[in-house]
Amino acid sequence: MTGTGKRVLLLPEKRRFAGQQPSTAFSRLGRRFKTEALEPGETHQLQRYFHPRDAGWPLAALCRQRESGDAGSEYWLRADPVFLQVEMRGARVMAWDGFNLTESEMHAMTAALQACFADHGIDLLTGSQETFYLRIRDGIPLPSAVPVTDMLGCDITGHLPSDRRWMALFNESQIVLHNHPLNVIRQQNGQLPVNGLWFWGGGIMPSSVEHGFEAVISDDVMVRALSHQMSPGQGSDALCDMRHLRSWPEIEVGFDPAIKTLFDFADGTRWHWQPEWQWHFWKRKSIPVF
Repeated sequence: MTGTGKRVLLLPEKRRFAGQQPSTAFSRLGRRFKTEALEPGETHQLQRYFHPRDAGWPLAALCRQRESGDAGSEYWLRADPVFLQVEMRGARVMAWDGFNLTESEMHAMTAALQACFADHGIDLLTGSQETFYLRIRDGIPLPSAVPVTDMLGCDITGHLPSDRRWMALFNESQIVLHNHPLNVIRQQNGQLPVNGLWFWGGGIMPSSVEHGFEAVISDDVMVRALSHQMSPGQGSDALCDMRHLRSWPEIEVGFDPAIKTLFDFADGTRWHWQPEWQWHFWKRKSIPVF
């Protein structure tokens, strides 16, 4: 990783490393970490470092621009396929990615859903990352919704669109997908069905996204979309997205005690490290645990 400034390590929730022990060398330094508690969730985690110049969090427009380059000045919304598990008093989002949808499955869903959105004057477009994009005409209000990345395992009660148009589209999408033959086939093949769409990330393409990173290392489409708008020479810091890792020794490989480092966990915990702290022998405390 390049950069002469600090390193930011984006990490999953600490519970993902439950039962794993840091190395002796890391534990020795860990006694000198400073810890703070911040807002939990992957969205808050990214918002700590990436700041679209215009108001809001327009991930749909940013992702569309990164994928297809045609976001323009129009309003966009992501419509992510989800698996909703029906419960006694509602439904819960049990999956929003990892469906391994084929191109033919995406086209089949597009063909089945397009008429629903066209009736409301909204264009449904297929993305390249197992998602759909909605191109919204000016004058149609955008729904306010929790990002799908923060909805995994959550009951959708209280998070549904308040606008009648979007609530109708949410329900219509569920009906169409629930009855679609592709879901019968997927279940026969032991795959999760796609029985809903989650609307989020609405807005227009921002003029820029401010951050202080010279280098951003990530395979995540949203992080890549945010960093795609970077201006050369914004800063000397570096960000490494390690949220996909579940082995703590692999995290330690990305830590250099000679460089200022932030360990940012998706549960809101953030550890601070300064190289000079390794000489603060009088500041001993409990080592970080998972």
